Amino acid sequence: MAGSLLGVASTNFAYFYWYSVVRTLYLSYQKIPGSPSTAIELSLGAVAGAVAQLFTIPIAVVTTRQQTQPKNDKKGLIDTGREVVNSEDGWTGLWRGMKASLVLVVNPAITYGAYQRLREVLFPGKMSLKPQEAF
Repeated sequence: MAGSLLGVASTNFAYFYWYSVVRTLYLSYQKIPGSPSTAIELSLGAVAGAVAQLFTIPIAVVTTRQQTQPKNDKKGLIDTGREVVNSEDGWTGLWRGMKASLVLVVNPAITYGAYQRLREVLFPGKMSLKPQEAF
């Protein structure tokens, strides 16, 4: 349970963090002021998701390994991480499945790209939304 909670929390934090970084960088280098197009928003979301995966996939790998351990051989998060690192893949084993997980960045890219579009339509020009408005 602890590994799964850590995985979900870190993935969401990393995605939102990198999305705000990527979007801010894009907007700061944009020559013509204005909102990015839908295609750009989707691209920014995909880039943010890919970067977030680099940081969070090790937690997912360790959590998956924990979930597949035999019932009488359960280990904690740190011990399972050591087991992954000490396997034949070494440190790179922590990023096993990275290619497949990159396909999954499409989901948040679509979700948050659509969010930005709806935000601009429903609250034009508003820079900061109240929690109920964001919901």
